[in-house]
Amino acid sequence: MKIMKIFNTYNCNLLKHFRINQFIKKNIFLRLHKNISHISTINSNNMGELNITKSIENLKIYHENKFACLLIECLYCNNKKLYVNKITGRFICTHCMRVGEWSSCEEYLQSHKNSKANFIPTPKIFEAEQYFKKISNTLIHFSALSVGTKKSILKALDVEGLKIPGIDRIPGLYHNENNVLYLTLMLDRKKVVGYKKIDVQNNQTDITEPFDECWGIAQVPPSLVNRNESAIVVNDFKSFLVLAAHKLPHHVICLPHGLRKLPQELLPSLENYNKLILWFENDQIAWNSARTFAKKFVESRCYFIRPVNDQPSPYIAFKQDLNIEKIIKTADKMVHPSIINFSTIRKEVFAELQNHDKALGIKWSNFPILNKTLGGHRRGELTILTGPTGSGKTTFISEYSLDLTKQGLPTLWGSFEIRNQRLGKIMLQQFAKEPIHLNLNLFDALADEFEKLPLYFMTFHGSQPLNTVMDAVLNAAYVYDIGHVVIDNVQFMMGIGSKYNMGSERFWQQDTVIAEFRNFATYTNCHVTLVIHPRKEKDVEQLSISSIFGTAKATQEADNILIIQNKTLESLQIKKYLQVVKNRYNGNLGIMPLEFDKHSLSFSQSKN
Repeated sequence: MKIMKIFNTYNCNLLKHFRINQFIKKNIFLRLHKNISHISTINSNNMGELNITKSIENLKIYHENKFACLLIECLYCNNKKLYVNKITGRFICTHCMRVGEWSSCEEYLQSHKNSKANFIPTPKIFEAEQYFKKISNTLIHFSALSVGTKKSILKALDVEGLKIPGIDRIPGLYHNENNVLYLTLMLDRKKVVGYKKIDVQNNQTDITEPFDECWGIAQVPPSLVNRNESAIVVNDFKSFLVLAAHKLPHHVICLPHGLRKLPQELLPSLENYNKLILWFENDQIAWNSARTFAKKFVESRCYFIRPVNDQPSPYIAFKQDLNIEKIIKTADKMVHPSIINFSTIRKEVFAELQNHDKALGIKWSNFPILNKTLGGHRRGELTILTGPTGSGKTTFISEYSLDLTKQGLPTLWGSFEIRNQRLGKIMLQQFAKEPIHLNLNLFDALADEFEKLPLYFMTFHGSQPLNTVMDAVLNAAYVYDIGHVVIDNVQFMMGIGSKYNMGSERFWQQDTVIAEFRNFATYTNCHVTLVIHPRKEKDVEQLSISSIFGTAKATQEADNILIIQNKTLESLQIKKYLQVVKNRYNGNLGIMPLEFDKHSLSFSQSKN
C-alpha cells in the first residue's frame, strides 16, 4: 500500500483559564528574518487579541473563540480551518496550508485580490512530504511488521516488554533495510509536515525533520472511552511509546522539538483538547519549559506532573516499574499567580528540595568557578553586568550567553551598541574557538552548526524607545520560548543625548527600564541580563555596587550583580577578574579570574 494511503487511513481511524497574564498579551507581532551571517533577527509590529478580534468583528466574519486561536473560514479555500493566533496574529489554514499575518487577510478582504503578503509554508515542509513520497515503497507501517520484528525493535530501543497492541497504534513506519523507524508528525490530524527519524540499530532517537520548522505532532487516540477531549503531552519519542502501550483514557501527543521550542503554528492541532497534561522529565529545566509552554497552550486547561523522584518521565517510570496510571492521577494545575497559600505550593517546594542541585540552574561549561559562586543560571532572575569602558563586557557576556545557548537555552540578544553582524562574528569565533577569517573554508560548516542554536537577535541599533523593545522581547518570549534575554546596554533605551533628557530625568528613565525588565523576568519566568555602564568616578580603581549608573533601584531589583574589574599590577600589566558582588539566591560572593585568549575571543579562567 502506498505510504500516503497509510497516512490517510491512520487519520481516518483517529477519533472522528486562568486567563493568560495581561503582561504577556501585549499588542505585539514578531517576524523572523535572516541576515547576511545567517543569524536570526527580530522585528516587532503591533498586534494583539483585542485588535484581531475587533478586526474580525468589524469585517463581520463569523469566528469561534478557541483556546490559543480564533477559528474562521479560510478566505482562500473556503474551508473552515483558518486559525488566527490571538497573541501574534499569525494565521495558518490547516487545509490549504496558507500562512501569514492577519494584516494580509485584511488586505485581501479590502482589495478582493491575492495579497503579496500571502505565502505558503517554507519549502522545508514540502521537502519532508516529498521525501516520504519518494521512499513510500520502501516503508512498512509498524502494525504490519511481524511480531518478531516488532519485539527486536523494542528491544533495540530499550523498551522491551511494552504491550505490542498499544504500540501498533503509533503513526510509525519502518525502513527494513536501513533499520530506521519514522514517526510521522501531522498538523491538525490531516497534513504530514515532518517526521522523527529513529536509528533503531544505534538507539538514536528524536532527530526531527525539518529541524527547525516542523509544525506537526505525533499522536495516538485513547485506548479507553473518554467523553472529555484530554491529552497527555510528552517531549520525547520513548515516553510517547510507553504511554501509547498503556490503556489510557487520554490522547497521547509527542512534541516535534522536545523542550527546545514550541512553534505557534502547531497550536491549532491542540485546540480541540479541553485538558492537557504536561509530563516531562523530573528536573527544573523541564519544569521551566512546562510553565513556558503552558502560557502558549493557555494555562486554564493545563495540568502538570510535578518533577519529583517518584514521578519521573514516562520512559524512566516504565524502566523503574512504577505505576503509570497512578502518576497520571497526580496531575494538578499550576498555582494561581496572585493568591496562594502554602498548601498550593507544597508540591513545588518538595520538588525543589528533592532536586536541589538541579534547582540551582544550568551550569556553565566554560566557567566552573562561576558555578561554585552563583550555583547556575536560573530563569526568572535579573542579572546586572558592569565594568569599565573597554574591559570586555560585550565579549564576556557574548561567551557567557553562548555557553548557555549551546546547552539548549533559547536566547534573545539586544545589541544596541554594536551591530548584529559584528556580534555574530564574535560569537561564531567563540563557537569555533579559532579565527574564522584565517580559515574561511570552514565557514559554511560552522555556520550550519551555529544556525541550529536557539539564538535570536533584535534588529535595533542605537537608541530605542522602551516600549518598542519590550514589544519585541515579550513576543519573542511567546513565539520562541526565550529563556534568556541579554540587553547591551540599558543606556540606549534612555534617549541619551536628547536635550530633553538631562539630570534626574535620565535616572527616572533608567528606573523605568529596570522595572519593566524586572516584571518581565518574573511573569515570563525568563532570565534577563542587563549591561549597565558605571558612573564616571575620578581616582577610583576598583568598582563597587555604588559605581553602577543611576539610582539604587537597579541594584535593589537585581538578583545578581557582576562586575568586570581591571587591576593594574606593579609591572603595569592589567589583570582582569569577574567579581560577584550580589547573589540573592544563596548569598555566595567571590571572584573569577579572567584571561583573554585573542585567538578564540574567549575569557578563560586562570589556572592559578
